[in-house]
Amino acid sequence: MTFETLFTPLRIGARVAPNRIMLAPMSVCYGDADGYVTPAQLEHYGRRAQGGAGVVVTENFAVSTAGRQMPRQTLVASDTHLPGLSALAAEIKRHGALALVQLVHAGRYAGPWDVYDQARRLAPSAVPFELTPGRVVTPQEITEAEIEESIEAFAHAAWLCEQAGFDGVHVHAAQGFLISEFFSPRMNHRTDRWGGDFANRVRLAWEVVRAVRERTSPDFVLGVHLLVDELMPGGWSVEDAARLAPLLVEAGAQFLFPVPATFEALRCEPNIGLFSRRGYGIDSTRAIKSTVDVPVVANGVLGDPHDAAAVLERGDADAIGLARPLFVDPDWPSKVAADEIGAIRTCPCDPPTCLRTQLTGAICDHWPPDAVERGHLGYQHP
Repeated sequence: MTFETLFTPLRIGARVAPNRIMLAPMSVCYGDADGYVTPAQLEHYGRRAQGGAGVVVTENFAVSTAGRQMPRQTLVASDTHLPGLSALAAEIKRHGALALVQLVHAGRYAGPWDVYDQARRLAPSAVPFELTPGRVVTPQEITEAEIEESIEAFAHAAWLCEQAGFDGVHVHAAQGFLISEFFSPRMNHRTDRWGGDFANRVRLAWEVVRAVRERTSPDFVLGVHLLVDELMPGGWSVEDAARLAPLLVEAGAQFLFPVPATFEALRCEPNIGLFSRRGYGIDSTRAIKSTVDVPVVANGVLGDPHDAAAVLERGDADAIGLARPLFVDPDWPSKVAADEIGAIRTCPCDPPTCLRTQLTGAICDHWPPDAVERGHLGYQHP
């Protein structure tokens, strides 16, 4: 097999990525406790661009303190965040990649979790759920005023990202965070204009996309991380997501990144181990691609270059999102381009060390020792 399809340019809105390999959002939490960009982040994301990814999407950056999940999660909420964001955008772009920020409101998953009951944790309805194994909590029902505030927070964060020099943003509407919580009849029991029928349950996503599009320039890229299947009885389905996808494009989305399951769903049979199954999201990705005429990104254990190229050759997607493969080896793209497949450093951890170290800054057991010692794999240091 040749891998030429991975290295053809990809137009996203008004921008053109040099290839179809995208660093998929993955929480590494190298920011500081106050939500500002750090030198480790500059190196981490710059190094993935240097390794050849055509598009670099950051981990989810919170649009507000109320929507922040992790203790070292970066914030995009005020002008004080601009200097760090500007440095990060420049560091990614100097290597030739498009630079995008994923924006999130964590909703019912907002932290810090050790004091969960001491702050308002916002959800469409006050539905109890298992936050961590054996620990059931109940978030508060978000008010209409807070809904409008969250829409404004996304729009303002996107505006800040454009001012900082990023090429675009990627709105997080998946995994059980705030926007996707509204999709689900299991989580959304509202009877106002934000709940009930399909049109009301998707209203928040539509309004966020429209607000971001209106606040930013036409050349600024706007993508959506879309919950494609809740994988729970009575929940949001692939058919629902396929119905929503064209509406998001109509509102201004220029690419879609479908992803199945929520954190809650992944603990239930038969979903346990889903994210370790090769190509687990391809069928649902294909379903979304059939409904829109903008790029759709495939994701889900596609670290084998043969698998990644095959997805594009079959027409199942327009680009490949890689998270852990580029975390463990940022040179995956350049090695594939040079036909040095055997030199790729793989990701065999079970359970993954990167997940178990997220709260303090993710590391990988398969990095070179000096990178493990520094706590991030950035540029080579003497």
